[in-house]
Amino acid sequence: MSLSIPENNSFPQPAGINFSLKEPIPIRSLSQSLCMIASFLQNVLHETKLVQYEDWWQHDGLHFRRGECNIHDLFSMIGTPRELMSTMQGDEYVHVGIAPPDTSWYLRFYETWDDEGQEMIGRFDITLREDDAKRFRESVVSEFEFTVLEQNATDYYKRIIVS
Repeated sequence: MSLSIPENNSFPQPAGINFSLKEPIPIRSLSQSLCMIASFLQNVLHETKLVQYEDWWQHDGLHFRRGECNIHDLFSMIGTPRELMSTMQGDEYVHVGIAPPDTSWYLRFYETWDDEGQEMIGRFDITLREDDAKRFRESVVSEFEFTVLEQNATDYYKRIIVS
């Protein structure tokens, strides 16, 4: 999956192993989980330079490059529930996407109101190469207090991308 992102804004569909939430979680848990993931990206994968996307795949099948950022910007986007809320684009099912320039992994997250309009909830998923997925499973997924589904990324994206 180590493809450079072309200037024409196309983004390769991620390959590897995808980890996604079985059910939405409260926004505080989402923020904390994303911080654990960002720590993994920084400390294990040694990521610093990143690219941010507006991921409309579940909304209408589109995907847009938003701009460059770094690992510290990512922590600023997700560090608290308030920061996480202000990061969101606002349209239904439009995720924030984060990847390194070589697209060797892809993180997506989204928050919204629950069906009753009482609580902010959200989701995330991350796609990693198989060798990185093993380390992620052992060091991050094992710490979560909710159910994480693991599957082939091709199958996952086939199911979620609106065509």
